[in-house]
Amino acid sequence: MRKGRIKRNAYSIVMGILAATIIFFFNFTPSKINNYTDVMSGILSFLSITTGLLFASFSLIPALPNSKLLESLRELKTDKKLLDRLLLVVFGFLICSVFALIALLFSEKDGSVLAKSIISITGGTLFFQYLSSLKY
Repeated sequence: MRKGRIKRNAYSIVMGILAATIIFFFNFTPSKINNYTDVMSGILSFLSITTGLLFASFSLIPALPNSKLLESLRELKTDKKLLDRLLLVVFGFLICSVFALIALLFSEKDGSVLAKSIISITGGTLFFQYLSSLKY
């Protein structure tokens, strides 16, 4: 399960790094984003809701022992992979939430390299997690 984790997520990882690089080189700073606080608050709200829903599904899947879906997944030996992917996506959304919360600490007039880096990491992890969540 752990051996194939990077291989299963290689496309999402590459696209997330590419998105973070593009955001960084296009100089997205808080001073260049209109309604910066509203945008970051919206991203943080989206991430919080998504993290909660995915964490609920992560805890509900093993709690249904008589489910035909879970029995089929066990027969195919993919139940652990599904839970692994869900846990990875939940953890990624949580990390992205932390970066979005840090990005909210910058003022709207800030144009520093640190602010630009945090915004690009937030955008890259958000894109990575969005692609990862669409896969399963």
